[in-house]
This record gives sequence, C-alpha cells and structure tokens, in this order.
Amino acid sequence: MSREQLSYGLGRLAALARQRDWVTGEAAGLTPTQGDTLRLLADRPAGLRLGELAAHLSVRPSTASDVVAVLVAKELVRRLPDPDNARAVRVVLTDAGRAMLGQMPDGFDAVVDMLSDADAGTLHGIVISTIVRLQQAGRIAPQRLCVTCRYFVSEADGAGGHFCSLVNQPLQPADLRVNCPEHEATG
Repeated sequence: MSREQLSYGLGRLAALARQRDWVTGEAAGLTPTQGDTLRLLADRPAGLRLGELAAHLSVRPSTASDVVAVLVAKELVRRLPDPDNARAVRVVLTDAGRAMLGQMPDGFDAVVDMLSDADAGTLHGIVISTIVRLQQAGRIAPQRLCVTCRYFVSEADGAGGHFCSLVNQPLQPADLRVNCPEHEATG
C-alpha cells in the first residue's frame, strides 16, 4: 500500500463530501463552514466559546467570528454571555438553526452509505484511533470520544469489551461514539 495513494484517495473522498456540502448548503443559503458550525452546536445546549468553535472547525478565530456574524444575522445562532467569563460569549443554536439542520445532510453521508456494514465498522475504529492520536499530538481540538471519557472503561470484561459507567452498559465497538453529548474528559 502506498501512503501517497491513500492520501490521494482520502483527499478525493473529502473533495466529494465538501462538494456535496456546497450543493446542499447553497440550497439553504449556507457555506459548508456555516453548515459545520450548525452541526457542531446541534447537541451542545450550552454552546461553544468562539475560540472553541474555531478550534473544532480548524479555522482562525477571525474566520469563526465572521461565520458566527453571518449566522447571527440569519437568526440561526445567537451569542450569549459566558457564565464563567464576563468577557467571553458562547454561541448557541436557535430553533431556526436546528430546523435548518434538517435541510443539510452531511456531505460524507453519501460516502458512508457506499460501505458495507463490515467496512463501516472497520473504518469507524480507524477514525476513532486516528482522532485520539491527533488529539494526543495536539493537531486537532479535543473531541467528545467515548474512549477519552471519564465514564469509559476499556476491556471491562477482560475479553476486549468496553463499558460505559454513565449508562451502566457494555459497549460494542460499533457503539463507540465520536461525538457524545454526555462526554466528560478524563482527569
């Protein structure tokens, strides 16, 4: 396997997904980054600080600020005072923003839909382990992964299984989340 060819192939898939985001976003009057912002805020009732939003979008704070200004003008998000820092604001999704999400499928849906269940499961595991390594290297904002949560117990049954102590349930590899709303980072 050539890493160069793998990189190229991943780039092609990302280009397809982004192009689909442009098409669906255009119909809704949004750019892909604006759509990504709505998706990020969808299950974060407390919202995100602007700096957190920029980190999760992998954009400069000024770009995140511009995106938020447009979304505020469209009444899809709003800025609220941050209860922990009087100088900061949190960006939260409005009801109109939540309704807009129903019109904006993720561009990668078409790619994932092409996978068999077995391939999707394998790729899911690869994505989780890659995100963990990128986080550890400081190259991606912390994500809300099961495997980085204080409630996660790895190999709980001694046979490679996992367990979530929040819901008191065993977890199969397919159950592991990349974006868990109940996530609490470990110590």
